[in-house]
Amino acid sequence: MPTPRRRIVFLNRSYWPDIEATGQLLSDLCRGLAPHFDVHVVCGQPNSPEPSSSYLQVGAEVRDGVTIHRLAHHQFAKKNPFGRILNLLSFFYSARRFLRKVDWGADVVISETDPFLLPIAGAEFARRVGAEHCVYLQDIYPDVAEAVGKVRIPLVAPLLRRKLRAAYQNASRIIVLGRCMRRRLTGPRWGIQRDKIEIVPNWSDCQTIVPIDPRENQFRKRFELADAFVVMHSGNMGLTQRLEVLISAAAQPHWPARAKLLLVGNGASRDKLLEHTARLNLPPGRVEFVHYQPRDQLTESLSAANVHVVSMHENVTGCLCPSKLYGIMAAGRCVIAVADPQTDLCQTVRERDIGWCVPPGSPSAIADAVAKAEAESRRTSTCDFVNRQRRSRDAAIRHFDRPVIVKKFSQILASILSDHAIDLTDHNLHEAPLSRHLSASDSGFALTL
Repeated sequence: MPTPRRRIVFLNRSYWPDIEATGQLLSDLCRGLAPHFDVHVVCGQPNSPEPSSSYLQVGAEVRDGVTIHRLAHHQFAKKNPFGRILNLLSFFYSARRFLRKVDWGADVVISETDPFLLPIAGAEFARRVGAEHCVYLQDIYPDVAEAVGKVRIPLVAPLLRRKLRAAYQNASRIIVLGRCMRRRLTGPRWGIQRDKIEIVPNWSDCQTIVPIDPRENQFRKRFELADAFVVMHSGNMGLTQRLEVLISAAAQPHWPARAKLLLVGNGASRDKLLEHTARLNLPPGRVEFVHYQPRDQLTESLSAANVHVVSMHENVTGCLCPSKLYGIMAAGRCVIAVADPQTDLCQTVRERDIGWCVPPGSPSAIADAVAKAEAESRRTSTCDFVNRQRRSRDAAIRHFDRPVIVKKFSQILASILSDHAIDLTDHNLHEAPLSRHLSASDSGFALTL
């Protein structure tokens, strides 16, 4: 009789067909894990569904070998801060009710952070069904909210941190995106033991996103970019990027005349950024806004840039690691990282020699970096700019391609399952849900993916 596949349950509000970054990343990860595990996802309603996508709004369906359990919850406009809080709480309580009632078990429960309260519900479910609990942090709350000044009620942040710390300390593993996030969690504010924290960066699909010659790029033709030196920010326009500083850089006198700032995406700050741009009285066409592009056109939009800007608020160091970096690298483009030098973002740019690092908060410093990049791209006596692009693409393939990261994630799951099997043997709990057939040797498959 064949050994049943181990059941892995992910918890996250965003999932296919949502085009938001965390949903796309989780969809890719689950699709990669599905041939080796029985993968389930408990998710909510998409904020930005793919155009013409057809999906079951409430209930269970199977797609790409993954069982999707989609829940109903409130969806107020994200521009309204009170509405965003209600959305967060609504999905959290919907997921909690669902997990308290389901009659199936799991071997590993993985709680993501959309919303950040989910590890509390995931820990409860894991205890109920005898599963291991893993926390997968795309960002660290309430630290992010504190960093951007969005926690205004006294004692709320310490209370939330205590609740979440308990879930983290009791988890089998905590997966973070970079070294700076691990340093924050092991610091005095959180006090999490280092040996349970694993680093798994986000990724891009290097088969789907490939470099395109600007002369043949349909995105550049569609938006009449011609011979412009395109400086692009692609992705969410929220509070953690401080994009008003980037836009102000385009007003600096040493910003190159042929450099065009293109902001591609949407987000809670988009309207305010449009207003900020209008107040600066910039030359016509110096800054333009473009809405999110369909995913099948992402390689065109990312390759349309000569250089990308990845910007982080100076106070969010260690709270998150921008996932957009890896799509940029897959497209073979250089990066201007506007962030604290201790972030994984800056360390990756420096270690791979794929761009320039700029301290946050300085429009003049950003304009200087753009001027350097533009001048380097025009030199015919050297090929430094082209070499940066090649190194960017090469590093993406070797270290940040989806199959590479899925394999690493699989190995962590195998290790968790192996530890779980030993623990069950020690405690004589062979009848725990879905784990009674598991032995330490069963987890070895991940090493051959």
